[in-house]
Amino acid sequence: MTFVPNRRPQSTPAWRPQPAARALFSLVVLGVFAWPLAAPARAQQTATVRRDGEAFLSEPGGKQLGRLAAGVAVAAQGGRGGNTQVTVEGWIIRTSVRAADQDGHNLAASRDENLRAAPNGRLVARLVKGALLDQVERRGAWVHVRRSGWVAGGALASAPAAASAAAPAPPAARPETAATADTGADARNAVLRRQVRLYRAPDAPATGVLEAGVPIRITARAGGWVRVEAAGWVRESEVREAGGQAVSGVTAADLRSSPEEWQGKVLRWTIQYIALQTADELRPDFALGQRYILARGPAPEYAFVYVIVPPEKAAEIARLQPLDSLTILARVKSGRSAYLANPILELLDVVP
Repeated sequence: MTFVPNRRPQSTPAWRPQPAARALFSLVVLGVFAWPLAAPARAQQTATVRRDGEAFLSEPGGKQLGRLAAGVAVAAQGGRGGNTQVTVEGWIIRTSVRAADQDGHNLAASRDENLRAAPNGRLVARLVKGALLDQVERRGAWVHVRRSGWVAGGALASAPAAASAAAPAPPAARPETAATADTGADARNAVLRRQVRLYRAPDAPATGVLEAGVPIRITARAGGWVRVEAAGWVRESEVREAGGQAVSGVTAADLRSSPEEWQGKVLRWTIQYIALQTADELRPDFALGQRYILARGPAPEYAFVYVIVPPEKAAEIARLQPLDSLTILARVKSGRSAYLANPILELLDVVP
């Protein structure tokens, strides 16, 4: 008999996936487990409020946040029980909100107050006291806020896709000095009860005084303040053209080539002062004895130009030194003088 030693049975070696297979397996597993967590994003649509005074609620049937103005654009985010969730943005006067930390919101309206599309802009909503809000930014006397809430489903009309639910961007000028008029239902005539200080914006420094009895026109209300317009008279020498109305980049050659086009326009020019002169009989474009600047410009052009100087500005101009450079606001009197075809302007102000 031949003896055969015991041998341990050999097991089949375990399968080891290759690196590429392991990567594919991991992606499949991750995808399987992650799928229940990935909820589709809620689509937003832009819509507009159909009617004025539409109730804006914190929840369907819940606390009222305010009332929306007709035509306001909102972001509609979904519906529930015949109601639609929307997001509203706008600007509110700073003195009409207080800090809050409630239900995820950080501001609250401290009084019933208007929400506007821009500082001093058109009405978006009338918020109620205590309405909770989310601050977006602060600019001067105004606060940009946002709030999601609910309106009745039939309160909205669809709007073009290009329309924006956000409040329009504020003007380039500082919001507290914006001149956007609100001449809607707020506008009315009134008379001052007593002498008052005039402010550029609520909580801003005073800029002047209005006497008792002066007729005014109320054009906007915000946070216990009203924006007013008052008519009156001042001496012409005490005012100058606003820089934003002046045209820059116009050359003397432009004036000479199209004198009719430019006559009466206000220009912003930088010129080189040569001398302050007095008109005589040989200057038919000027009144006898009228003072004018002989200058070259505007830079970089160095043709001769004449600038008529009003009497109240003569002392200021006389202090200049020949070849001094100065920037002026001036109105075009003539694009071409009678004999030398040089432009003639009327000085309005010297820009600091």
